[in-house]
Amino acid sequence: MSPELLLQTLHELAPHGEPVALTRLAKRLDQRVSVLLRHATALGDTVIGGVRGPGWVALQCDDAGRWVARLTPAGRTFVGRGLT
Repeated sequence: MSPELLLQTLHELAPHGEPVALTRLAKRLDQRVSVLLRHATALGDTVIGGVRGPGWVALQCDDAGRWVARLTPAGRTFVGRGLT
């Protein structure tokens, strides 16, 4: 799965940055939630291997253990520019 596809799908489901359940994304993209967590983490602002991510996606887990993702303002700007 490409990062562009994840960003575009998040934008389609929640164009104003609303949270989207990872289970919903997983079903829409035909991927496992664990795969989406890895991709979304890399697109967030987490430091991996000493390199900070672009900060386009924010992840959050609620008290019940449900994960949601949302496009950050930077992510919405990036998608709005055509994912280039």
